[in-house]
Amino acid sequence: MGKQDNIYEAGNLSGLPFTFNQEVAEVFEDMIDRSVPGYKTSLNIIRYLSKKYYQINTNCYDIGCSLGASSASILDGASSPKVIAIDNSEAMIDECMRRFKSQIDSKFIQFRSEDIMQSKLENASVVVINYVIQFLDLGQRDELIKKIYHSLIPGGILILSEKVHFTNRFETNRIYKTHHSFKALNGYSEMEIAGKRDSLEGVLITETENDHLERAINCGFTRSEKILSNLNFRTFKFIK
Repeated sequence: MGKQDNIYEAGNLSGLPFTFNQEVAEVFEDMIDRSVPGYKTSLNIIRYLSKKYYQINTNCYDIGCSLGASSASILDGASSPKVIAIDNSEAMIDECMRRFKSQIDSKFIQFRSEDIMQSKLENASVVVINYVIQFLDLGQRDELIKKIYHSLIPGGILILSEKVHFTNRFETNRIYKTHHSFKALNGYSEMEIAGKRDSLEGVLITETENDHLERAINCGFTRSEKILSNLNFRTFKFIK
């Protein structure tokens, strides 16, 4: 377990705008656990679906792997999979290389420090993107989902988790306040919550639930399902 997240404590604005640098890597586990309701449940879902959908002699991809939590769930769920984990944050990849040394040595997983838009994806039965699309430019999102679709073998699965917003402004405001309270109950001060919000302005751009479902259909997926809903966070499964 990494350090406690106090990046925005006492008005610290060194994280403006938000980036996945060394400072964030050191506290990321604490940050996401205290900020994203249902995060651990989403990892359990990845573990279960990896076991169900992994096909022997295919690849599993963790796209935007951060510290490898989703990769670990794939490894726990699937039977002797080959996991390829990709992230453009050198700090995150360096930490993964340390944490997963034995699995790397056993050839079960490899880590790539590269831009996911440039990554080569192929022969996949399981692809995971956990809270990553929201950090991409809007124009790149269709391109990435199409690339994932074409990389999957028939019967392959994409597991996608994202923060969403609502078309109804009242609903958006109501859920925002509840999420604010969730973070406060997990020990974040009002100053820390405001600092994190400001650092993510223009960096994390949410879409609606329907935006994600329609994109998947437009990219070729024939089976789409919302499988987890916690406040303004969603997990979907899309099957080729």
